[in-house]
Amino acid sequence: MTARLATHPDIAGLTRRVLRQLRYVGMDVDFVGEFDVEDPFASLRAHEIDMALVGLSGIASIVRGEFTAVAVLPRMETRDVLVSLEARAKSLLELPPGTTIGVAGLRRGALLAAHRPDLVPLQLGADFVRGMIEREVEVEHSLASAGIEVPEMLIMSALDAQEIGLLDEAVEALDPKSWFPEPGQGALALVARHPIAEATALDHLPTRTALRTELALIDAMAQHGTDTLGCLAQPSGRWIRLWAGAVSAAGDRIVRSNRTGPLDEPEGLGVAVADELLARGYERLTSAGQS
Repeated sequence: MTARLATHPDIAGLTRRVLRQLRYVGMDVDFVGEFDVEDPFASLRAHEIDMALVGLSGIASIVRGEFTAVAVLPRMETRDVLVSLEARAKSLLELPPGTTIGVAGLRRGALLAAHRPDLVPLQLGADFVRGMIEREVEVEHSLASAGIEVPEMLIMSALDAQEIGLLDEAVEALDPKSWFPEPGQGALALVARHPIAEATALDHLPTRTALRTELALIDAMAQHGTDTLGCLAQPSGRWIRLWAGAVSAAGDRIVRSNRTGPLDEPEGLGVAVADELLARGYERLTSAGQS
């Protein structure tokens, strides 16, 4: 049997890597390119494909739903990176005041305001970044074509930088304990209607456990807003540690938590960190950003 695989557009550039992994464990896979659409779950329901490759948004939507995460793949790079387009500084701290920085998303914009309020952010939409990956064109050309000023630096996930061909231009990997990554950053899962033995061989329990922790945090904070929430869970031995934090939109207020819990109780740790963030003023931080 040949398994038909489709990929969510957000992580389409990583398909070849996963295809190699599946073939390595003896699975015959056909990549169904025409089903590379916003909702690969519709193709699963219609039995047009057998598996979907998804990132965090897809993983979260099926954790308690109709599909099975047959394999959570070993986590890739979780950090955001500082990419040089024109400036030549070696770190975020070294950039001179007034340097223009391209960022995508409220989380990165708020973190930049908190760490370096003297820099000039240029907001790039997530759809724009994805378009650069899909079109495989130079970032300067994409920006100019969209009528966007070309910034001197970019801050993006290391995986996006790799897909765009800018990873060699990265001058710093930002510390995830203070520059909180997007929850689930660097994680992929293979989703299907039912377990598939060959694919299950790729399941990585430490990553699955880390995602359970981060998803529990997201669920607990959902009603309070998660636009600038970032986190990173890291299992080690019999324990798992979760760093999390959020910043006001203006960057003038930050709340954070750093807790460790038993490896076999990841959801409990996620909820405990959520409680601590709320106790430290998370709701006031997010409401201030909305006013």
